[in-house]
Amino acid sequence: MTDNRIFISSESVASKDTYDIIWSNIAFINALQQEFVTIEELSQDALRSYYVDYYLAQINNGGFAQFVYNSRWHPTMIGYVRDGLAKMGATRHLKLFEQSAAILNRFSPQQLESFFEGEFFGENQERDILNAFNSAFYSLNEQEDLIVLNSRWLQTHPERIVLPQKELEVEVTRRAAAIPNREERLAQARADEPRYYKLVRALCAQTGQVLNDITAGSPETYEEQNYLAWHFLTDQGHHYMIDTGTEGLMFNDASKKPIATFPIPADFGD
Repeated sequence: MTDNRIFISSESVASKDTYDIIWSNIAFINALQQEFVTIEELSQDALRSYYVDYYLAQINNGGFAQFVYNSRWHPTMIGYVRDGLAKMGATRHLKLFEQSAAILNRFSPQQLESFFEGEFFGENQERDILNAFNSAFYSLNEQEDLIVLNSRWLQTHPERIVLPQKELEVEVTRRAAAIPNREERLAQARADEPRYYKLVRALCAQTGQVLNDITAGSPETYEEQNYLAWHFLTDQGHHYMIDTGTEGLMFNDASKKPIATFPIPADFGD
C-alpha cells in the first residue's frame, strides 16, 4: 500500500541551506529502498521531488544527454520528472524538457540503441544532438531555480511529516520490519542489479566497507582512457568505480591509482 506522506527531518526544515530539505527526502527514500520497500509503496510526490533533483544533477554534470543515457529514458522515471516539474510550478523547465524530449523522439530505434550501447565520451553524435538545449537549461535555471522550487514544494506539501532525524531512522526500521516477504525481495533485488552495482558491491566486500549509496555517474580519465565512473558512499567515505571491461577499479578522493581491483569473471553479466 502506498504511503503518500513525505517524511523530512526537522533539522533540514530549520536549516538555512535550501538544498537540505531536498536531501532529507532523498535520504529517506534511499533508506527505504535499501530495505526493499518498492516504488509502488513509496510516496509518489516524494519520488517526483527525488527524480526532479536527479534530472537536475545529471544535466549539471553532463547535460540532457547524460540524463537520457543514465536513466535509459525509463518511462516511469520520465513520468516522475514531468509530473514533478508541473507540480512544483517549474512551467518553463517543463516546456524545455519537452523540447529536449522531442529531439529524442526523432531518434530511430537503431539510433537510440546505438546511443545506449555505445561509449558516452569521445565522438558521439547522438550525445551532441541531445545536448542542444543545455545552454538554455543553465540560463533558465538561474531564473527558475529548481532547487528553490523543489525545496519550497516539499516545505509546503500538505502531507509532509516533519520528524527529528533519529525518528526518521526509526520509521525506516519499522517499515522494513513490516515487509512480509523481505528476504525474497532481497534475493530478487541482488539478482536484478545492473553490472555497475554488482561491481561496486564486490569492491566494497573486498575492502571490508559497507555500501551506503551509489550517487551518480561522471566522466573520469584513467591511464589516458575515458570512462563513466560510478560514485558511491561507504562507511569510509566517498569513492568511485571504473569498469574497464575486464576489471572493476575502486578509487577514493585522494588516490591516483586504484585502492582495490576486482577481476571480472566471464559470467559476471552486463
